[in-house]
Amino acid sequence: MVRTIDSTLLGALNATTRRTALTLTIEDHVIHYAPYQAGSSGSDAWNDGCIANDNSIMRVQLTRSGFASNFQVQRITDPSQASQWTTWTTLTGSTNLMFQDGGCAISNSAGTLRAFAQRGTGGNTLWVWTSTNNGVSWSGPVSVLTPPGGALLKGITSAGNNDVFFLYDVLGGDAVGCSFFASGSWSTLNTWTFAPLAYGAGLAATWNAISYTIIYSDGYSLASCTFNPTGSVWSNGVTIAATTSDAIGRIAPHLSFADGLYTLTCTESDSGSLTGTLYSYPRLRQSADLLHWSQGLIVHDMTCTYSALTIKLPTPNSGTAGARYYLASIPAIYSAPIFQNSNATQYLDASNAILSYQRHEQLSHPSRLEIVLDNAHGTYNALVTTSSSYQPIGLNAALVLSEGYKTSSPHTVKVGIFHLEQIRFVRSPQENQLVLIGRDLSRNLDLLARYQNVYTNQTLGYLVTEMCALAGLFSIVLPTTTQISQNISSFILPAGQSYRHALDELCSTYGLSYFLDQNETLQFRELASSDPSVWSYQPEIETVSFGNNDQRANHIIVTGKVPTSGGTGSLTNAEVFDDAHIHLLGLERLLYHVDPKLTSATQCNQKATFLLAQEVRSQIAHTVTVPLNPALQLLDAITLTDSSAPVGSGQNVTCRITQVQARFDAQQALNELQLMLEGL
Repeated sequence: MVRTIDSTLLGALNATTRRTALTLTIEDHVIHYAPYQAGSSGSDAWNDGCIANDNSIMRVQLTRSGFASNFQVQRITDPSQASQWTTWTTLTGSTNLMFQDGGCAISNSAGTLRAFAQRGTGGNTLWVWTSTNNGVSWSGPVSVLTPPGGALLKGITSAGNNDVFFLYDVLGGDAVGCSFFASGSWSTLNTWTFAPLAYGAGLAATWNAISYTIIYSDGYSLASCTFNPTGSVWSNGVTIAATTSDAIGRIAPHLSFADGLYTLTCTESDSGSLTGTLYSYPRLRQSADLLHWSQGLIVHDMTCTYSALTIKLPTPNSGTAGARYYLASIPAIYSAPIFQNSNATQYLDASNAILSYQRHEQLSHPSRLEIVLDNAHGTYNALVTTSSSYQPIGLNAALVLSEGYKTSSPHTVKVGIFHLEQIRFVRSPQENQLVLIGRDLSRNLDLLARYQNVYTNQTLGYLVTEMCALAGLFSIVLPTTTQISQNISSFILPAGQSYRHALDELCSTYGLSYFLDQNETLQFRELASSDPSVWSYQPEIETVSFGNNDQRANHIIVTGKVPTSGGTGSLTNAEVFDDAHIHLLGLERLLYHVDPKLTSATQCNQKATFLLAQEVRSQIAHTVTVPLNPALQLLDAITLTDSSAPVGSGQNVTCRITQVQARFDAQQALNELQLMLEGL
């Protein structure tokens, strides 16, 4: 599937003469959380927050006074003013009456702000306060409901859809309940249909216009469920963070949505009783679908005992804060600027400084870019990030490279986004250069798993998506073939293993290939010999090598998991043969393969078929060098037609791209693309 190019660039690619056009922008999209405001010194408490319709940040907290606490609200119109982050107003009717550990919530339901907390003295009612003027004034409290049996709450949340969800005491533990506001009153208690949790330690909810997703904590693990108001249907969700001991606590989940992703913030802590390590800080996980979550980012230097929340505020109500992200607890507020092209510390166009580069792409590996910029007169010296100042040229910043050709004007297409891993100043009496080296985002697959994950009876598609999400890769494209829905009875991702190792193991089960494209979408392909050729080369060929290798298997035996029934020594087994190759060589070349994830002879036969197809493809090894062509990418099928004798070999083959080596050097007038190819 070639990259999309316009007709003008296509014409330039087919022309006999052409002039190279390149663009390079350096963009720092990293959310550099750093201390921003001090918060309320020396205190911490259960809290929550949301954004009002006038772009004020609204927060609530419960003071720490047992069953005689206060419920307080905060309105921040100018985030740059430190005093607004420390000024709290006690809501009318809550003084010395509230339960400090019941949790609290605030949400925006189409302009109506609601703040929830539980009464602690004189009853156990769940109360709500309401504001219709963006938090300037409040009315209430009004009773939502009274949990039965004098039950205490263990967390409150609202998705901002005239709703409230909460964890409350029941016989045997804690359950999730909810209530909804309609026609001027709150509905009666609706309780989930699952077994009680041993303990409740907070929850978060979000609404997608059809159903709610609720994420809850039992103190040590995080899991989800869904609730569909139509028919009041509760359904189990997924385990987000499992636990096998009481070593690591996870409490107070909080959900937000920004930049197309959900962010789940929870407080992660270790008492040191088992590990000897003592800490308590927020961990931020992300998800695109609320099913598959990343391992997350810790903010280790932000001490947090209770809840923390994330907010994206592109336009504050007032003041000079500008567009920013916020990570806020009661004692500390961290923040980072939102990426903007107009921000000179986040964006740089270095197109005119390109002296040379090499771009290397390979299946199942992160693509790599090494680019040399002209740094004459130290042009870029001050644009490199230092310990005291963020600049556009910083580690993990994005190098966005586009290639193309000039006609009447430059026409380019993006070929990759590479994240900076090395920055080198190179200087001699004759030159002053800046060398930047980056790899694409799939390098995150080489990160190591923090915790062990165990999966039972999941499809191949689910597990592939899960491994990608754990590494922070949420944009993926899976083939629609039947292999993706094949069930894998058991799969384990051990702690300390890379996500790539797990992903490669899954892909090898049913012959999937993958690479990251120019839009940072991970493309998974099931290859077929019928794939069409997307490009043809004849006169543009600079050098070409046609190669064949007969050192490959022609008889493949695949053994799966030992069957649970059958006689002694029974196997789950399948064999495939390449009879034509056996006759050609007069040799049988065996390949044995064992995969315990395969539980039937049918699955073993599919695996054997994929292995044989790859053996056939690997028999072909061609290399061709042509002028730079930004349309081509990995796994594209192309046709090579060499000149007839006596000039050429007369070969005419269709093959598939497995590696790309693009090179540009202005001083040497070098502009070429070397393609490594295998059989179709």
